[in-house]
Amino acid sequence: MKVDQMKGVRHPFTYKMLKRRVENEKDVINNYKPEAIVIGTTLSMFITSKVCEIPLVYIKPLAYTRTYFLHGHLELPTILNKFFIPGNFIKKLYQEIALKITYKPKAFSKVAKEENVRLPKYTIDALDADYNLITTLPQISGIDCLPDNYTYIGPVYAKLENNIPKFIESLSRDNPIVYFAMGSSGGKDMVIKVLKALEKLSVTVICPMKDTLGSSVKEFAGSNNIHLCDLIPAHKISDIIDLSIIHGGEGTVQTACLTGKPFIGIGLQQEQTANINDCVIFGNALELKKRDISARKISKLMNYALTNKEIQRKAKLIQEIFEKEDGPANAARFLINKFH
Repeated sequence: MKVDQMKGVRHPFTYKMLKRRVENEKDVINNYKPEAIVIGTTLSMFITSKVCEIPLVYIKPLAYTRTYFLHGHLELPTILNKFFIPGNFIKKLYQEIALKITYKPKAFSKVAKEENVRLPKYTIDALDADYNLITTLPQISGIDCLPDNYTYIGPVYAKLENNIPKFIESLSRDNPIVYFAMGSSGGKDMVIKVLKALEKLSVTVICPMKDTLGSSVKEFAGSNNIHLCDLIPAHKISDIIDLSIIHGGEGTVQTACLTGKPFIGIGLQQEQTANINDCVIFGNALELKKRDISARKISKLMNYALTNKEIQRKAKLIQEIFEKEDGPANAARFLINKFH
């Protein structure tokens, strides 16, 4: 999780752990003899599937694939903007490095060798499966032509079955209603910082991050406009909210797009920034950098999102596009057609 959030570089895949995972996965596969293996991000399966000679299907975002680096809306890491070097040169250098890194954790190379599996030379290709089902859409990515082993399936995101809390249905509409959530990426300090800024504004905030805040919930006990709660079915509150403030995880971005309302995205790592950037380019979102979080900056962005007719129009348009695609059904259809 820390690596995913860009807060550390150590990973848990020791040789002993990876070896045991691969052995256990081989046992499961040999027992059930599947036609295919479908994963989210299960890294050990990139070895095990090859050992067992079973096709691997990876359901994943397009961001940070070889196709993205070659043809996507490449968003450079913020740190690179500090160098006084022409942007095109930096971009080409970034692409070159990203596409030619060969690093793979030692445990993966060692276990693969023991299993007589040859891993792809480049790191980015080692994260490709036999079939890759892409959970975005070309209208967002700007890429129409995919490699032969890539297929667009569309949005795949959480649809919690929880009931909408009673307090949400009775919220006053005197001020704009803002849905604010940072998923597993946003730590407590980040959530508090944004909530403190929102507390100063004339908005009503729904924040399902009560569990993340823990004892810090008491800091907002006397607040008139901050409403903290447990996880809620975000896809069911599109008629209630006017705006979302979210991190850039693809599922969260897709849920925000499906509300038909604009959103403000705070990317906490590069893949999230890429997801937000695609929507900024499409026109239904605005980006807020972590370093710029303040009541003044958030107020400015919210005012634009709530009053600008073009961003409102694009938010409705992306909702219509996404509603036409059923990602899970498209994935199931692919599996049936390919392996039945």
